[in-house]
Amino acid sequence: MASLLRSVLFVPGTRGDRFSKALASGADAVVLDLEDGVDPARKDEARRTVAAWLADAPASEAAKFVRVNSAQSAWLDADLAWLPSVADRIDAIVLPKTESPHDVERVALASPSRRVVALLETPRGILSAAAIALAHAEIPALMFGAEDLTAELGIPRTVAGDEILLARSQVVLAAATIGAEAVDAVFVDLKSPDRLREDAMRARALGFRGKMAIHPDQIAVIHDVFTPSAEEIAAAQRLVDADAAARARGEGAFRLDDRMVDAPVIARAKKMLGRRSRPSS
Repeated sequence: MASLLRSVLFVPGTRGDRFSKALASGADAVVLDLEDGVDPARKDEARRTVAAWLADAPASEAAKFVRVNSAQSAWLDADLAWLPSVADRIDAIVLPKTESPHDVERVALASPSRRVVALLETPRGILSAAAIALAHAEIPALMFGAEDLTAELGIPRTVAGDEILLARSQVVLAAATIGAEAVDAVFVDLKSPDRLREDAMRARALGFRGKMAIHPDQIAVIHDVFTPSAEEIAAAQRLVDADAAARARGEGAFRLDDRMVDAPVIARAKKMLGRRSRPSS
C-alpha cells in the first residue's frame, strides 16, 4: 500500500463506473464503500460490484481499501463472510464507528494481512482511541470522522473546528503511539476549496498527515497542504546536514543562525524529510 496517506478518497460501492476513475485520480488510497455511501437495500449489490471490479482492477500506486459496515450494524456479519473472497486484492479494511479493540480484532480475522484502518467517529470511539490503537491487528492508520461525531453530539461542524479540537488531538496522539498515519475528516462543501484548505491546514497543524476526500476535485488542495513544500524540505535538510557536521565535531546541541538545535529539532526535521517520499500529484 502507499507509504503515505495524504488523501483517502471514498467511492460508493454501488458506483462501479467510478472505481477506475477514483484509482486514477491521484489519491493515495481509494475506499470502496459498503457503509454510508450505500442504501441499506443495496448492500448485496455493492459487495458484488466491488468484488467484480477488484477481480480485474488495474495496477495503481493508490492503495485499495474497502469500508465495511460498523460493528453496531446489522450488515457486518455479511461483510465479514464476504471479505475473504477479496482480501488478497485489497490493502486494508476500513472499520467505521470503531469503539473498542475487540471491534478491530473481529474484523482483522477476516483478512490474512490483519490490516485494519480504524475510523473513530463516535464519543465512545474517541475516548477509546489509545486502546484501539493497541489492538491485536496491523493498524496502518487511524481516521477521524467529524461529521458523525458532531451529529451525535448535536452540534454544528465549523471550519474553525473548536468543537472537535479535543477529539482531533486524541486521534493524532493515539496514532503516534503506534507510528500510524493520522487522517483527518472529510470536508463536505465541494464548492469551497479555500475553506477546505483552511480546514486541512488546521488539521496538519495538529499533527494529521492527510485527509479524507469525497470528490476527486479535493485531492489537489489536500496534497498541497499535506506535502511539504520545497522550502520546508530545504530547511529540514539544512538542519540534518548541520547536525551531522556537529556530531563530527563531537557536539550534541549546537547553534544554527540564532537558534539552538538539539535532538527533538533534528527528529522533527527527519520526519519532515520522510514525508517527501512520494511526489505531490
